[in-house]
Amino acid sequence: MSLGNRRSKVAWSTGVKQLHVQTDCKQASSLVLSDSESSSISIVHAIRSLRNRAWYTDLFWIPRECNMVAAALSKIITLEPYLLLLHDSAFTIIQSLLKRDTHGPPYRRYVLP
Repeated sequence: MSLGNRRSKVAWSTGVKQLHVQTDCKQASSLVLSDSESSSISIVHAIRSLRNRAWYTDLFWIPRECNMVAAALSKIITLEPYLLLLHDSAFTIIQSLLKRDTHGPPYRRYVLP
């Protein structure tokens, strides 16, 4: 969550008007999205404060097995955490995950509410 919080701050400081956040941690998304103000976790308060600024944000929980491409991409190590990298072709692991999604993955697809 702290990495997401830093990226939200970067997004805000660069003038992003809409922010779509996806997480595979159901408990974290539930904490942030809950109406309860009783959370004693400071990062939850910080994220809620960022979301309440004058912009549009949404937060989605997506099970890890339904988001394998994003999980693989997040593990690519860069020297600068906010550096934009462009590649001529997808990494081998990404190609296989995309092919699996295209041809009907062997795992159950979840429909989010």
